[in-house]
Amino acid sequence: MKYQLRIKRQTRAVMTCLMTILSPLPWGGVGGGFLFTACSDWTDHYEDGPATGEGLSVMQLLEQDSRTASFAAQVRQAGYADLLASSQALTVFAPTQGLDGSDVGRMVANHIARHTYPTSTPLTVGVEMLNGKIYQFDADGGFAGTGITLANQKADNGLVHQLQTPIPYVNNLYEHIAMRPDLSELYRFIHQFDEVKFDVENSVEVDIDEQGRPVYDSVFVSYNRLLEDPVYGLGHIAREDSTYNMLLPTNEAWQQAYERIAPSFRVYDADDAVADSLQDLRTRLAIVENLVYRAAVAGADSAVSTAGSIISAPDRLLAGSTALSASNGMAWLCPTLNYDRCETWNKPIVVEAEQQNGRTYNNTLTSVYQRSLTSSSLIEGVSGEAFIEVMPISTSTNPTVIFDIPGVLAGTYDVYCVFLPATVEGPTEEPDSTKVNFTLTFQNANGRTATKRPSAAEARELITSGTEVTRMLALSHVEIPVSNTTDRLWLTSETNDPTTLQTTTSLTITTNVTAREFSSGTYARLFRLDRIIFEPVKN
Repeated sequence: MKYQLRIKRQTRAVMTCLMTILSPLPWGGVGGGFLFTACSDWTDHYEDGPATGEGLSVMQLLEQDSRTASFAAQVRQAGYADLLASSQALTVFAPTQGLDGSDVGRMVANHIARHTYPTSTPLTVGVEMLNGKIYQFDADGGFAGTGITLANQKADNGLVHQLQTPIPYVNNLYEHIAMRPDLSELYRFIHQFDEVKFDVENSVEVDIDEQGRPVYDSVFVSYNRLLEDPVYGLGHIAREDSTYNMLLPTNEAWQQAYERIAPSFRVYDADDAVADSLQDLRTRLAIVENLVYRAAVAGADSAVSTAGSIISAPDRLLAGSTALSASNGMAWLCPTLNYDRCETWNKPIVVEAEQQNGRTYNNTLTSVYQRSLTSSSLIEGVSGEAFIEVMPISTSTNPTVIFDIPGVLAGTYDVYCVFLPATVEGPTEEPDSTKVNFTLTFQNANGRTATKRPSAAEARELITSGTEVTRMLALSHVEIPVSNTTDRLWLTSETNDPTTLQTTTSLTITTNVTAREFSSGTYARLFRLDRIIFEPVKN
């Protein structure tokens, strides 16, 4: 959110907020999209127009003209009279019949802009109102689709354009959420992250006070880290200069989605209250994380949410929803949230074998080499065009490597490993195959370590191909009782370090070749691994 206000000469140690909230936003934030500055960049170089405002402020000009007196009364009611009487440069688009509706503050802010905009302003220039809405002058001499009956009335601090009718007000996406009672669950969750914070980058040191502390021309901004974090934010849905498509689950849809998703985020913690709180937060995050899309969703072959999820059938996602126009995009009111779990909150987990973080082995027994594809490789489709080759240091042992599996949720998984044949390194390589075995370690519902291995009969079938890629089902229908993951809100905090996160799920891979099998050349004691896949099993 870009609403911004500037307060001059405040110390960083003690910032006494001397601001007047001129336009409370519908979600309780700081209104306006404005800067408090000590001087104006307004000049008197307008095109010719009525000179009736000489010696008058914009506010006085509105009040003294019978055609705009009704609007002036609403300006005063909304709390903008002091602003329009100040030295700041302003342009007011004043409906001659006043404004309709009960939300006077919101409507008044829709008719006032900072800086001066005569009717000669190019049609391509966006005029930003105090509420952040952006409009343009029309080719026929009007503004925002409304006729101008008297243009360029001059005042000492700006201009007034008289309009035939009020500028039509269209909610942006966040306003739709904030104002509809049937979206109160969605609003309550998003709104809790609204805040006003000090903007260090745009605040300027202007002096030193008596105690030697820096004095700042201080800027405060309205901010929501869930939406606006530069890395993990879901989208600037309160801004008028960004365009999105967004799903809006009704309260009924929210509750249905919550009941469906919550079991995936069961958490173990010695403190049950902490576990319940984490499960609740992560469930709600899972609901909102795939609501926002930068491109059109309806009729598209596929769609990508701002969280990075790829939706293969967007029309199925929108089934049963109702389209709502928004000033910054398109909203879809959803009585049911048609998430495919494996495309949204419970996507397959892929661990690239060549990724060194989270991979361990005993280097006195095992060697692990990272390999990259070359032009002589006979194998296509290797993920990331890289893999690892695992072999024993001694020919008398079976090599072993262990992989951490991050982001596992509570639920059922099939575990696959993708092994590569020797020809991935070139056509002259001698084909080989090997027998492998697996041990999955994870946290149980009581916080203790549990393990899962293939049965003896299953283990006999775990053999890689000497000539083809082997997508091996290592473990089938593994029940993971509690999740081991984090969330985007945790990651947005500068005080949190992702490298400190403890992973409680790991997969151990070892060759399972006897001395006789090895000495006879039946099986090798090495393997080439491309990736590991934890694939959720749909209920």
